[in-house]
Amino acid sequence: MAKKIGALFLGLALTVAAAGGGYYAYTVLSPDPVVVTQSEQGAVITRKSKVDVPEVSTINEKLSPKTVVSDEDDALQDEFAEEDAEAINSVELPYAVGYFTEKLTEDEQIVCRELYKGIYDHKEKIGLKPDVINSEDVCQLIVMVVTCSPDMDYIGKDYSIQVNAEGYATGIMMNYTMTEEEIEERREQMQQRIGQICAEITPAWSDMQKYKLIHDAVVNGCEYSEDSDDCYSPYGCLVEGKAVCEGYSKAVMMLCDYAEIECLPVVGEAFNEDGSFQSHLWNKIRIEDAWYVTDVTWDDPVMDTADNYLRYDYFTMTDEECERNHAVDENRFFNYPECNSTFHDYYIYNGYYAENFDGAFRAFDNAVRDAVINNEDYARIKCSDEECYEQTLNWVYSNGIGSDALFTLIEERA
Repeated sequence: MAKKIGALFLGLALTVAAAGGGYYAYTVLSPDPVVVTQSEQGAVITRKSKVDVPEVSTINEKLSPKTVVSDEDDALQDEFAEEDAEAINSVELPYAVGYFTEKLTEDEQIVCRELYKGIYDHKEKIGLKPDVINSEDVCQLIVMVVTCSPDMDYIGKDYSIQVNAEGYATGIMMNYTMTEEEIEERREQMQQRIGQICAEITPAWSDMQKYKLIHDAVVNGCEYSEDSDDCYSPYGCLVEGKAVCEGYSKAVMMLCDYAEIECLPVVGEAFNEDGSFQSHLWNKIRIEDAWYVTDVTWDDPVMDTADNYLRYDYFTMTDEECERNHAVDENRFFNYPECNSTFHDYYIYNGYYAENFDGAFRAFDNAVRDAVINNEDYARIKCSDEECYEQTLNWVYSNGIGSDALFTLIEERA
């Protein structure tokens, strides 16, 4: 092992990233040269990145009502009357839909269940309890229900809303892109893949262990790509291995559901490096007794010079960290939990966090130790601020030849 680590260390590099508002130092254990660009903001490793938030349509844009019609003929009112109230109330909702639905009024919960059941049952005409949701809010409700139902990826782009004279929605006319048989076949394929990914999980595993498995499986198993008809679907991520942020996020939801981890989708926008916004979808997860923001898409870069590279900068963040480059869309049906705990921050939890320069060596010691134990090619630490980062950077590079102390640490750990 010492020989391997000695060779791998030839590619030592350190980088700073704005991810989560922190300064991240990566010791890249690779035999290949790594190009490092210095700037006032720090050092940046040249790499290919799949997390530049490409131009994609959001669920909001994809689910725009084509027409709004009156309900003078009461066609959908009759359909609602035929539905059994007890059957509606007994509908089992996906975790995320149920989480947000619990915060609604009793009548709004009924409409939410009617909508979910209608789409799940592949109904083209879905009756809604009248005088509850207005025509504008029903669009937001559809976004919530569909986003929170990760395998509900068969809805066409256009739908029609039926409203009464008071402006309340009384029905939805949907169109679908797949048959019920095709939908069921895809669900089975996704569940099979999910079972394979989660096969090694045991009851003794902590939420942190389970989510790291899920995070790594999605990052390693999926390529960020729009070159697929299913790129917005968890099917694209789990089965085809190609997806955009929506596919990543919904795959995470399905895997977390299987692993019994509470997980919610977050619809919004993210900053590009030039300061512009682009549509994005990420998640909030509950680890033990605290909620965290997580963005698997943004943890999925591919470096030019190294394989098996995994990031954890967006693994478990606070709201404050996330808000530095993410913005949540307004939707009254999304009532998100607050994320303010740092206990399960990847770097803090594993001892890879340096409050100051004095703590950097200890953080590197922990990171290198674990990299050797887990047969990984990278050791990562996070610095608390720019001053800590700059001091650590200067120490690691030591006039361009590398730190003797760090070389010694790696040799000893190997």
